[in-house]
This record gives sequence, C-alpha cells and structure tokens, in this order.
Amino acid sequence: MRDFTSGSISKPLIAFAAPMVVGNVFQQLYSMADAIIVGRFVGGGALAAVGVSMNVVMFLTAVLIGLTTGAAVVIAQFFGAKQHDKLKSAVSVSIIFLAGLSVVLTALGVVLAPQMLRLLKTTADIFDDAVIYMRILMGGMITPIFYNMYTAYLRALGDTRRPLYILIFTVVLNVGLDFCFVIALKMGVTGAGIATITSQFAAALLCVFYTRRAVPLLRVDKLVFDGKLFRLILRYGIPAALQMSLVTLATLLITRLINSFGSEAMAGITAVTRIDQFAILPVSTLSLAMATFVAQNMGAGLEDRARKGFRIALVYMLVCSVFMSAMLMIFSSELISLFLDKDDASAPEILSIGQTYLNIMVIFYFLFAFLFGFNGFFRGVGDAVMAMAFPVASLTIRTVSAYAMVNVAGMGPEALAWSIPIGWGLSSLASWIYYKTRLWAGKVAA
Repeated sequence: MRDFTSGSISKPLIAFAAPMVVGNVFQQLYSMADAIIVGRFVGGGALAAVGVSMNVVMFLTAVLIGLTTGAAVVIAQFFGAKQHDKLKSAVSVSIIFLAGLSVVLTALGVVLAPQMLRLLKTTADIFDDAVIYMRILMGGMITPIFYNMYTAYLRALGDTRRPLYILIFTVVLNVGLDFCFVIALKMGVTGAGIATITSQFAAALLCVFYTRRAVPLLRVDKLVFDGKLFRLILRYGIPAALQMSLVTLATLLITRLINSFGSEAMAGITAVTRIDQFAILPVSTLSLAMATFVAQNMGAGLEDRARKGFRIALVYMLVCSVFMSAMLMIFSSELISLFLDKDDASAPEILSIGQTYLNIMVIFYFLFAFLFGFNGFFRGVGDAVMAMAFPVASLTIRTVSAYAMVNVAGMGPEALAWSIPIGWGLSSLASWIYYKTRLWAGKVAA
C-alpha cells in the first residue's frame, strides 16, 4: 500500500505508475496475442472478425468497468481519510452489485451476438467467426470483471506490484494457449477466444487469492449490502459507466463506418488499434496514477499538493506522448506487418490502409495527453460528471467528424484518422477552461 499524502511527489508517483504501465502492457497482450496470431496464421478476414467482435464486447462490459472505476475512487478517498470500516463496506457492496450485473450482461451478450453484429454491417465473409469469438468472450465475462475490480481496488490503496506479477504469469499462459489452440490445433478464432478467457480466469483467481491472504483492508469474509454506500458508489460509478458506455457506443458507430470500406479496412484499423492501445499506455496509466494521488490528497484536505501532483504528472504525460509519436512514425510499417501473413492476398491493402491511418493519428498524441491529464485530475477530485463529459465529447466530435468527412467530403478510411485529433483538441481546450474555473472544488466524498 502507498500513502501519497506526505513526502516527495515525483518519485513516489513514478514508482507507483511504473508497475501499472508494465501491468497494462501485459494486459494488452491478451488482445494483442490473439490479433497477431490470428492475423498471421488464420488470415486478414479472421483478424477483422476479432476486431469487430471485440468492439461489441467492450461496449457490453463498459458499464461494469465504469462502475469499478467509480468504486475505486471512493475506496481511495476512504483510504486517504483513514476510514477503513467504510472502505471494507464499499468493497462488499461493489462485489455484490458488479457480480450480479455481470451475469445479466453475459446472458444478453451471448444471446444477442448475431443481431448486434448485423447492426454494425459486419461483412458476410467474417460474420460467423465474429459471432463465435464474441460469444466465447461474453460467456466468460465475469472473470475479467473480477480481475479488473480487484486490481482497481489494490491500485486505490497504492499496491501495483503484486497484480503485475500475477498478470505476467497469465499473459504468458495466454500466449502459450494461443500457440496451442490456434497454430498447433488449428482452431482459428475459436481457439483464440478460448485462450483469452482461460487466461483471464487464471488472472482473476490468482488476484482474489492474493487479496484475501495479504490485504486485510480488501478482504471481505461476509458480504453485506449498505444502501448509503451503494448510492455513493453509484454517484461516482454511474458517470464513469456512462462515459465508458458512450465512448464504446461511439466506437461501435465508427466500427460500422469502417465496415462500409470492407474487411481489409477493418483488419488494417484493428491492427493499428492494437498498436495504439500499447502506445497510449504510459499516458493513460499516468492519468490513473495521478487520479489516485489526487483522490488521496483531496480526501486528506491537501488541495495544493493535489494540484502540484497533477502538474508534475501532466509534464511526464506530454513527454511520453511525444516520444511514442516519434517511435510509431519511424516503425509504422514494421509494426503493422506483425499482424499480417505476407502470403495473404489482402496483406498489401491492409498494410496500406493501416499505415496511412497510424501516421496521421500519432502526430497528435500530445493532445491525448492533455485530455487524459485533465480527466485524471477531475476523477481524483470527485468531479465524476465532468470526468465523464470531456472524453465523451471527444468521441462524439470524432464520430460526427468522421461521418461528415466520409459522407459529405467523400474521403476514404483516412477520414477516421483525421477525426481523432479533432476530438482530442476541442475537448482538451474545454477541459482547460473548466479547470481554470475551479467548478470542480468541493466534491470529495470523504
């Protein structure tokens, strides 16, 4: 556990964030391993199927991840205020609520998979594979939810190292299972889905086991429901859940637009999306670390220290974004080629679309750093509504811009790339203006 309310700021913040960056890199390897192995050993069509079905799964699970994020802020604030009884009760309430909701969403996802994929205009050549992959992931959805829940709560208490060790083991397991099911047994997207969900189950099991043995503050021996704490969690969690749901809804609308260009465009942009998820990890992780820092200090009544930590973290985020932009521009072709079978007839077109998309987007990573810097600060001070509003606004602007550039200006898949910095830039400007007004003050739970 780590207390951020005294002492140095920079070193503890970086020490806290570093294991989270490594952990998030390994977590992304779940989907990265599937995409690379499926793309190289099954084909571009299978890669497109994984991409479109994963976007639907993200939409269905967004509400659960958002509620987990909201509960983690409450737990961090109670930890900073030394209110340990309330902290344990908040953990109990969140387990009851999130477990029940995940069962309901699992059933909906498995049953309605074909209908959802048809709404996205999924092309016939990848439809069956997309349904299979989506149903496998939705069938085991409760396991990644429990993993994300417990790691979020450990992070709220300042512990990032132990979940990292668990995650490294399970990612290695996932890659090994991918090789076994997809390459050796030639099970295609079915094997990739089974490998992912099996590995996620192992991560959840190990994380819960560690928490019960080593973290008394998070150990719940008897589940008890507290209506007052439930409402408090909803106060923070619903805006975060709405944010993630609206963000993923915008992603689905973008996916529908991508599908209109064919499965090659979906495959190319799926590859770029996996690369992008890795590239933004340092920035997004620093945002999460900074939110915990700010939450603890605001809970302890140390606003000046919270704001200083925000400024320091934002500088680090900007430096990371510039570095990643340079690296991706230099190695864009090599990175996208990792996902492609050179003997696949569609590989040259997939590479061309993906490289154009990536080279446009990465120039503007610094705008992403600004947006998520403010987002982490607003989430930490307890202004959950505005922490939701600005990222949602960014995705909304992106979606509207993309459709306008394609349907009005007649642009191709590159319009999807140009729409991203438009959303980041306008939302970052609005975030800065809101920060300067101090309307976020006075919203701490503890």
